[in-house]
Amino acid sequence: MRKLLGCAFVVLSFLSCSALFGQTVDTSILGSVMDPQGSVIPNATVIVRAEATGQEKSVTTTGDGQYRVQYLVPGRYTVTVNAPGFAPTVRSGIQLALSQQIHLDIPMSLSGTQQSVDVSATQALLQSENATLGATVDTNRTVNLPLNGRKFNDLAVLTPGVRVSNPDNHSSSTAGSTIASNSGRADWGAVQVDGIVMTNTRSAYVNSYPSVDAIEEFRVQTGNFSAEYGFSAGTNINVQLKSGTNAFHGSAFEFIRNDAVDARNYFRVAPLKNNVLKQNQFGATLGGPIYRNKTFFFVSYEGLRSIAEVPSLANVLTPAQRNGDFSAYSGTLKNPYTGGTYANKQIPLNAVAQNIINTYMPLPNGAFAGGQNYSGVSIGNQSNNQYIGRVDHKFNDKNSIVVHYIYGMRDFPNTDTNPNFRYTGTYPMHNAALQYIHVFSPALVNEARAGVNLEHVKQLSVRTGTGFTIESLGINGFLVGGPNGRPLTSNEEGFPLLTISGFLGMGDSRAASNLDYSRTFMFADNVTLTKGKHTLLFGADIRKVAGNATTNNTPFGQQSFTGDMTGFAPADFMLGVPRTSVTPEGVPITAARQWRTAEYFQDNYRMNDKLTLNLGIRYEIYAPPVDTNNVSRTLDFSQNPPVLTPAPGQRLNNIWAITHKDIAPRVGFAYSATPTMVIRGGYGITYYGGQFDNINILQLNPPTAGSLTITNPTLGPVAIIQTPVPASLYPNPPFFNVVTMPADRRRPDAMIQTWNATIEQQFGRAVLATSYVGTKGTDLDTSIQYFNSPPPGPGTIQTRRPYPTFARIRALDFTGASNYNALQEHLEWRVNARSNITVSYVWSHMFDNQGNSTNAGGCTCQDVRNPHEWASGTNDQRHNFVLAYVYRLPDFSQNKLAGYGVNGWTLNGLIGLASGSPVNVTQSTDSQNVDNPWQRPSLVQGVSPYIANKSAINGWYNRNAFALSGYAFGTTPRNYLIGTGVKTVNLSVMKNFAMPYAESHNLQVRFEAFNALNTPQFSNPNSSFGAAAFGQISSTKINNRELQLAVKYLF
Repeated sequence: MRKLLGCAFVVLSFLSCSALFGQTVDTSILGSVMDPQGSVIPNATVIVRAEATGQEKSVTTTGDGQYRVQYLVPGRYTVTVNAPGFAPTVRSGIQLALSQQIHLDIPMSLSGTQQSVDVSATQALLQSENATLGATVDTNRTVNLPLNGRKFNDLAVLTPGVRVSNPDNHSSSTAGSTIASNSGRADWGAVQVDGIVMTNTRSAYVNSYPSVDAIEEFRVQTGNFSAEYGFSAGTNINVQLKSGTNAFHGSAFEFIRNDAVDARNYFRVAPLKNNVLKQNQFGATLGGPIYRNKTFFFVSYEGLRSIAEVPSLANVLTPAQRNGDFSAYSGTLKNPYTGGTYANKQIPLNAVAQNIINTYMPLPNGAFAGGQNYSGVSIGNQSNNQYIGRVDHKFNDKNSIVVHYIYGMRDFPNTDTNPNFRYTGTYPMHNAALQYIHVFSPALVNEARAGVNLEHVKQLSVRTGTGFTIESLGINGFLVGGPNGRPLTSNEEGFPLLTISGFLGMGDSRAASNLDYSRTFMFADNVTLTKGKHTLLFGADIRKVAGNATTNNTPFGQQSFTGDMTGFAPADFMLGVPRTSVTPEGVPITAARQWRTAEYFQDNYRMNDKLTLNLGIRYEIYAPPVDTNNVSRTLDFSQNPPVLTPAPGQRLNNIWAITHKDIAPRVGFAYSATPTMVIRGGYGITYYGGQFDNINILQLNPPTAGSLTITNPTLGPVAIIQTPVPASLYPNPPFFNVVTMPADRRRPDAMIQTWNATIEQQFGRAVLATSYVGTKGTDLDTSIQYFNSPPPGPGTIQTRRPYPTFARIRALDFTGASNYNALQEHLEWRVNARSNITVSYVWSHMFDNQGNSTNAGGCTCQDVRNPHEWASGTNDQRHNFVLAYVYRLPDFSQNKLAGYGVNGWTLNGLIGLASGSPVNVTQSTDSQNVDNPWQRPSLVQGVSPYIANKSAINGWYNRNAFALSGYAFGTTPRNYLIGTGVKTVNLSVMKNFAMPYAESHNLQVRFEAFNALNTPQFSNPNSSFGAAAFGQISSTKINNRELQLAVKYLF
């Protein structure tokens, strides 16, 4: 409780400078008021009333009869128009969606005629006011469509061009999903809740998912945004939380999962046990009035309890082997000190190795398939709690505020298959916001908003901070950077990885040293001025972005026992002679700080009743980030040879040079060709300043971090487990792996140009949109991971490197380019108030010249001196089809008793079919002698790279189509092959039972099936030529069929 009160105090302190959209400027009703002859009526009073809350907004038509009512929340509205000499005119039942601009022209009758009332107004389906690409997902689909894990962003795929990472990944411990559109990169996207960013500063993943029962609806924009949207170059998602109304509404629910009713994974054949999953998601919502027509509240709670176990088989050392007796081993045991053999296969024991194996490796517990003798489980449990609160208050006709606060807490401890190695996982998250709207006049409105998004991920070994040291194991001299380096601090300590080839490992993984404290502080101010046919929007958006995070690969060091010393890896270990040793890298923490500012101007110009122009411009500045922990370093190429700068402990000022060129024009038009057809088009530029993962890797340089690899000679070994880095094997000078900025520190922000042409045609309650969409990316960020690789050829690699005083150099690069063209079809059919069908299809092709962003794989180039290889991009997906439906079956009986059983049924489905994406073929052998795993084999002419009857069993790729490249770059193009596609069918059926004591109370029972047809969704085949598994498939992208039962109480 004390922690919660402390968190609440911190958040309330930030509210004076925190952010949110409770109501958005682009959620509006606009149009013209006309007399019976079609002439405009100036100075008419237009009153827009929210039917759920009774709140009203009033404007006066301009001299040319135009009106616009902005900053509305989604919902149903009634519009009333009054003008002298004319009868009052009412339009009711107008359904307004998030970021929708409804064009509603209102003809008036002369005074003395009957008042005009239209109670059956339908939802506007055509988008006739702007050229923005996107779609809105309403609450009917959000709460009813089957979602594995109940994450709203899985429904972003209802928008053409959108791809969500980790589909149906219900067990993600730290959220982790990213959203990309139009084949853009995943970290280009932005997700906002009521206007406040809810993505991590490190890699743009969604750091918390508001309960779908707390979401009113969300809007997905994929291109040609209005000028107020920025700081992202891809998908922009704005989630609208529910608000209270004049009536009390709420729900209570529980969703239950159990592996007992799930299908077995395709690759977990007997005797392997199926994965264990016992999961409960439960919660409640409540909303209503505090003061009717004035103040409203909404609160929600959702919890998750999950037990996830993955059984697996392994080999462990037997009691005899732990005592040096290897007589059961069929091979010969070599004595690495003499070159002879051990008599009777009895080896002398290393006391440290024997103590470690007896303490940290479990004993055999059975005889299993493949000769394995140990059965264990890895455990990844979760206990999550999320609380949401929102208050809407209207002081008077001129002043209103909206505030919200979201607090989430994840607890996700993890235990490895070796139960001696565990890490703790905690993940608190806060999101708070304030929006204040002041109406100076019906034509002039100011919106100020502020907010904060915080998260603090901690994944730490259970040994960290307890006084445990590597020395307590008997291992000495394991220092960061080698014998002359620094010792690990108490907060960096963990168990080093001790790998025994073919046997169960020991040690804490890199996941046991993950820290990420991410903060975004936002302030924005928008001024909206309506003047004649122009609606002008101008304002500023200011953000302070901060992130304290670790980045490492081998934080605690590693010793590898491979069998090269004695011929059998367990014997190597018991003798205490590793083949290689990697010194600890440490767990340095970068403290990145950055200011991001933007100013923008937008003019939405209604030239006439048919044509609207959208003219905007935005100017962004990404200030150079600063590492306040002073652990970031880069190479100074002006020196010969290059040296790391600055000196240890000093600050790397201006990690990169600032740019003042981020000017982003936005232009578009919407033309109502007929009452049922709209033609839209637009062009716009967006910029992307990168995530902090692009900065954190600069901390990996010595002496703060950095590791060395020591190779032990197979005859006369010098390194032993106690002293894995002896001075005689330590290179002098040491050859460190380093990370660097470009030599000129030039770092232009990525620029994305987007254009589209769209035709929307309405057919009754359905709208079909056909779009051509194009994008072009320049100055895209990546990293050339093996920048210091030599050209192919014979000889020692180190002496042939361009910079021989360093080993591998990972060079950040900002010269990437991409191109995307697509035909996008989108059908939205509102069957009735409770049923709708959405269909989308995309046919596209995307090219790029490098690969993914800086810390997500980097450039996949084999020739680091020619990194620009134009090819189909990794995110290319030629065909993507999505069908979603919520269909309320008609009532079959008027009889009350019979109707209780046969009425109230709803069928829901979410179906996705997508073709595969490109796969890059590499080779497992360094035949080029370049120290670059991205080297590719050569093609064998006339041989198909695919197996004729390709399948998961027979294989996918033909190894006879490739050959090792030798001392030359391979001829296989980048991203040469195509991987597996996706065919998912998620279905649900639900029944509402009306409660006899109140018609507005319902008990809902629903049954959901994910991957309902139990179709294996195969992962991409192994693409490393030369590997035994080349072309083979060994896993699935998502699980086989999973079932879920849910019960809801609604009122």
